[in-house]
Amino acid sequence: MNVKITGKSIDLGESLRGYISNSVSNLMQKYLGEDVESSLTMRKDNNEFVVEARLYVHKGFIIRSHGKSPDAYAAVDASLSRLVTLLSKHKNRLINKHRRKRWDDAGNDAVKYVLERKSSTSDENDEEHLIIAEQEGYVLSLSVSEAVMKLDLTDAPVVMFKNAESGRVNVVYKKQDGNVGWINYRE
Repeated sequence: MNVKITGKSIDLGESLRGYISNSVSNLMQKYLGEDVESSLTMRKDNNEFVVEARLYVHKGFIIRSHGKSPDAYAAVDASLSRLVTLLSKHKNRLINKHRRKRWDDAGNDAVKYVLERKSSTSDENDEEHLIIAEQEGYVLSLSVSEAVMKLDLTDAPVVMFKNAESGRVNVVYKKQDGNVGWINYRE
């Protein structure tokens, strides 16, 4: 088991590290049946401990959760409780998909890009926003239902994927009303 435990601007004692390690190990054995890489980061925000937990299930598929509490142990429990909710909801699908596919080869490298502001020669006082977008990742070949599952598990606002049926790039996203939207690009 590989659990990376990090404290940002706080010192985590051996007791807390052991508690986190045991809790994450038990969670992985119960819901995934195997050890996967994971990380847990704890920081102090005013009077609360904030914990961010991540499970790296397979390449390009990360399950994230957050937890807050005035007590460090309760913050860890809150974060892991959210992971349990996500894992129990999608346990069978995660295990079956993981064993059926070789996820290491499933995705194409996503394009890395940076958009920069052009230097303006005019003296207009227009407010111009600088847009910087840079991310490395994989465009996985998924069905629409798998992409929605990934959207739910990662708490990401959007998931781009290669539709397994059509071979086209598609996007699923969370709408403001709580529903999921699907963009199926056509030529």
